[in-house]
Amino acid sequence: MTFKRLITGMGVALAVLAGPAIAQDAPGVTKDKIKIGILGSLTGPASIWGSGNLSGAVLAFEEANAAGGIHGRKLEWVSEDDETSPPKALAGYKKLTGQDQVFAVFGPAASAIGAAMVPAIKAANVPTFIAVPSTPAVTEPMVKNLFRTGSLNDRMQGVAVADYVVGPLAGKRIALIRQSDEYGKRGADSIVDRMKQKGTAPVSHEIFGPADTDFTSQILKIRETNPDVLIVYGYPSPSAIITRQAKQLGVSAKVIGSNATSSRKYPQIVGDAAAGTQNVITVAGLPESDEPAMKAYRERFEKRFPDLVKQDRPDLADLLGYGGALAFVEGLKKAGPDLTRDKFVAALETLKDFKTGVTLPTTFSATSHEGNNAARILEIQPNLSRKLLDVVITAE
Repeated sequence: MTFKRLITGMGVALAVLAGPAIAQDAPGVTKDKIKIGILGSLTGPASIWGSGNLSGAVLAFEEANAAGGIHGRKLEWVSEDDETSPPKALAGYKKLTGQDQVFAVFGPAASAIGAAMVPAIKAANVPTFIAVPSTPAVTEPMVKNLFRTGSLNDRMQGVAVADYVVGPLAGKRIALIRQSDEYGKRGADSIVDRMKQKGTAPVSHEIFGPADTDFTSQILKIRETNPDVLIVYGYPSPSAIITRQAKQLGVSAKVIGSNATSSRKYPQIVGDAAAGTQNVITVAGLPESDEPAMKAYRERFEKRFPDLVKQDRPDLADLLGYGGALAFVEGLKKAGPDLTRDKFVAALETLKDFKTGVTLPTTFSATSHEGNNAARILEIQPNLSRKLLDVVITAE
């Protein structure tokens, strides 16, 4: 059974709920149900992120229902696939908040989609919760009805990475290669700005397209600058090829990748060249670890989504989606039995150091809807296993 058929089989394609809303400010809410929209890229280039967003929401929402629901109300959900297309994401969001009359939206799940949707989200004034994308555009400046937790946003990630490579990693000649889209540009610009504040600059700064497969020209230019650290800011597939080609072409620099490259499969994709490389990651523990909280989550995930297990999951997006959905559910609980959208927003703003066991703690306030300001560093070992280092990087 495919993942999309599985979701359909759960009754995601729901009819509009019967019965009046309990308050004018609570569409999608009846005396016994809360209707949630889930928006993400289930197909297209960002499908790994969208399917993780969906798996996380489904698992957390089902667990909440099994525990009795939210003040006696069960969660129901409608899922829309944006196909990694901003126009289709906008259409899906409009359908969820209009025709489907959901109380709130969980997603989208890709940075480029999130950045394009901010005006529509702001205009709709429907509580919208993002757990996977890292673009700063969704939270800077703050939008009252828009929250993000889980990933460290790319501006903050850039600051933290620059601090780390200049500080603990002691990089002297730092090269940078980044993706050409919203994701790569935001992170790389932040790295360059932070390095400038510290009185230094990249010895090389190269750009590549998300769909590129040969980076020889960029790597040869980087090699000429003799870097001791190479920062790769891009999606897993091009980053893996860059890491392999850099080794093949004689670049001996320490490679550190952005959060997108912290997939369980990344070491195997890169191969032997991955040994010794590092990645930024925004989780409390690795999904393959035997830490009690992670092991318990993984067992629940594997039982619920056996088809995804065949893809070496749960992985980063699944953890971010699940941790975000737990924070979302906690906000619903804190909003109380007389649920309205305003009360839900206000309740989320009271979350402080909320721990999920799988993601880093979430804190919101009335002046900041950026739930996480920290990340960890993992290093790939000679046997291609992954190890979390005793390092936490932060940024404001």
